Amino acid sequence: HHPKQIYEKQIGKQVNMVSQSWDGKRLYFTSSLLAHWDKQGADNEQFLRAYAWDGKELKPRFDLDFTALKLGRPHHMLFGSTKIGPNRTTLAAK
Repeated sequence: HHPKQIYEKQIGKQVNMVSQSWDGKRLYFTSSLLAHWDKQGADNEQFLRAYAWDGKELKPRFDLDFTALKLGRPHHMLFGSTKIGPNRTTLAAK
């Protein structure tokens, strides 16, 4: 196999987790791993960003700034996962 990169996009200054929606239509990115490992100063972004693939590029769907909203640190997010039940959202913010 000879993989070929076809697209590149900077999501943030630091990206920790990427999750695909259960239906395969969206990607969710979070920026925090652990407080001691996260970047500092202006590079210390704390976000949850969602994108959809339109066949050519990632299109933004929403962006939550966890610092501005005083939510702590985003880590792993599961949205609409069949593993946690219908119509439930798990949000781990630390």
